[in-house]
Amino acid sequence: MEIEIRGHSGCQIDIVNGGDSLFINKSTRDKNYIPRLYKQALKQCNASKIAYQHIRVPKIYGIERMDEYLNIKMEYIYSKNYVDYFEDAGFDQISYFIKALKIFIDSEIENSKMTPINKNVVINKYNDVCDKVAKNDFISKDTDIKIILEKSSIVFNELDEEINIPVGQCHGDLTFSNILFNGNNYYLIDFLDSFLESPLLDLVKIRQDSNYGWSQLMYGHDFDSVRMRIISDKIDKEIDIYYSNYDWYNKYYSTFQLMNFLRVIQYAKEERTVAFLKNVLNSIL
Repeated sequence: MEIEIRGHSGCQIDIVNGGDSLFINKSTRDKNYIPRLYKQALKQCNASKIAYQHIRVPKIYGIERMDEYLNIKMEYIYSKNYVDYFEDAGFDQISYFIKALKIFIDSEIENSKMTPINKNVVINKYNDVCDKVAKNDFISKDTDIKIILEKSSIVFNELDEEINIPVGQCHGDLTFSNILFNGNNYYLIDFLDSFLESPLLDLVKIRQDSNYGWSQLMYGHDFDSVRMRIISDKIDKEIDIYYSNYDWYNKYYSTFQLMNFLRVIQYAKEERTVAFLKNVLNSIL
């Protein structure tokens, strides 16, 4: 028996009854996306072999790759999504979750090395964003976005010639929506290849939700927005204070959060989403 559920990035996701247990099939027939999804699967496979306290990664049982098809067979996790978990959780459970996040990101930092990155890496990514915005008919003529891009260009060009940040390990898309909650164990899904494999980018992604509420905007059902804001604020404050002990975080977090939301707006095709992203980007600038 297979149950098809909605996935991101154009992937098909099926819950399959294998007899004694369930498993997930995640597949794509997009030839252009196959190499990237394959890299993401290898990243998840490697992460699943690392022992983290309270953080888990679903096991990958097999990868079937052909020229026009890729399927990843992986462990099915009985779990809650972040909305259901946050609505039921007490503050002790939220504190436990925050502790687990810190342990995970601390481990990434410990397994990364401070590395000088030429600022052209960031500028090239910015130029790529500009190209994609120009090709997006929904926003290409938006004067507000044009001004945002101009201001962003100044920020990126004023960076030091070399940006010193930890490089080595990161999830790549560490958002609330990519965490499955099973009691006091937290399963990370949908690993993503990143233009910089840095723990800083995981801090950017988690605060994309805890500070700005991106995943909540994308959530398609009703939820207790007041409770969600209180819990998100608690997570955001503790993460921000804890990692402010690192100079690289204090110096570059805002710059990379700016880049993060620029990379989101380049694909935006809904008025509500565009308005939200404009407000966020202007608040960062």
